[in-house]
Amino acid sequence: MAAHRLCAVSELPEGVARVFEAGGHRIAVARSGRTVFALEDRCSHDDGELGEGEVRGLSPEGGEIECPRHGARFEISTGRATRMPAVAPVETFPARIDGDVVVVDLPES
Repeated sequence: MAAHRLCAVSELPEGVARVFEAGGHRIAVARSGRTVFALEDRCSHDDGELGEGEVRGLSPEGGEIECPRHGARFEISTGRATRMPAVAPVETFPARIDGDVVVVDLPES
């Protein structure tokens, strides 16, 4: 795993997803307070862009992100599919706030 600096904390508003490209990956990132969640920006149902979807019920413990194409939902902390039409999970990545910077750990390409 390699650490990638994504943005300043102030550039990642609470409760919404923002998409980043880092280490050859497109990832959707959301923040609740000082807790950051990162998952692949790809719906397992039809490859829709999850980062364009609505984040629901976000708290430091988790929440869901909804694919804007067909309404599939995923648990933002684990990537588990929670609503049809998706049944397969999406990949999640360790993320954190280091000082005032959002950092995500991604597999090396």
